[in-house]
Amino acid sequence: MPATVGYAEVITGWSYRGLEAVTLANDRLRVVLLPALGGRVWEITHLATGRQLLWHNPRLAPAPVVFGAGYDDNFLGGWDELFPNDVPEELTGESYPDHGELWSVPWSWEVLPGPNAAVRLAVTTRISNCALVRTVRLAPGSDAVDVELSLTNSSGAELPMLHKQHLAVDLPPGSRIDLPHGTAELGDFGRPRAGAPGQVFDWPACQGVDYAGAPDDDGAVSELLFLSGLDDGWCACTGPDGTGIGLVFDRATYPSVWTFASWGGWRNHRVAVLEPCTGTGLSVAEGFVSGRHRSLAVGETITTTLSAVVYAGMRRVTRIGGHGALASVEGERI
Repeated sequence: MPATVGYAEVITGWSYRGLEAVTLANDRLRVVLLPALGGRVWEITHLATGRQLLWHNPRLAPAPVVFGAGYDDNFLGGWDELFPNDVPEELTGESYPDHGELWSVPWSWEVLPGPNAAVRLAVTTRISNCALVRTVRLAPGSDAVDVELSLTNSSGAELPMLHKQHLAVDLPPGSRIDLPHGTAELGDFGRPRAGAPGQVFDWPACQGVDYAGAPDDDGAVSELLFLSGLDDGWCACTGPDGTGIGLVFDRATYPSVWTFASWGGWRNHRVAVLEPCTGTGLSVAEGFVSGRHRSLAVGETITTTLSAVVYAGMRRVTRIGGHGALASVEGERI
């Protein structure tokens, strides 16, 4: 594989554990897509360090999932998306499955021409009849995976909804999760180290506990948080070796970030999930009534861009800005 700036390509015609796979590669990153598994990004490998950043469930091999299956029992890992719901619930008279319609169905895909490595993935949801198009790009010399999104309601009825990114990252001891300043709310799930469900605090301190850093009782903690009122549009997870990954996004589309961090406390897994979202709270139906979730009007299209930025040599992240080759990570270096 060439290792010069100016190199970027899409590699097709291969499979991963029997599943069709597509690779985007440049001189800095290797990105693997599995279109049949919810169009997810399966691997993002930082070539300089050899680190593969995305978490994979060690107990589950990637395989097709039956539509309507429970999410947690089939949580493969990687980077997928949720729409139009999180918990199973009824919206506009229809019952929606756990974690929505996108993650368990195959997406179509095509390679796009141009100087960047680019793949366009698309799916039309079987219940809500909404169309989602996601274009994944990797520019030469870039440490960022750029994503362009388009979500259209073709159903003929207004749809209360959420759209959420769902990026799973390894969480070894000594890792940390960094976010811009905002208001955090503790969700009703897991085994948090401090506070009670519904408790609100200024990120990152709750009852004297720093939620950004690793817990003292490592191995027994799992925490779900909703953050809103963010000063900036980014979130990041950094390993103890200083290598990490962050998402930079448009706050007009994603005004909140959810985080789930299992420091061994959920099924003995060590995983952090970074989740920029259009709204706040597990139930879309309840949140729509209270104003914490939005709806998608008839014929409305949401468009947005975001980037997953890979970095090394950081002890703590204080900001991620820009997209593609212009993305920059600020903070305390090792």
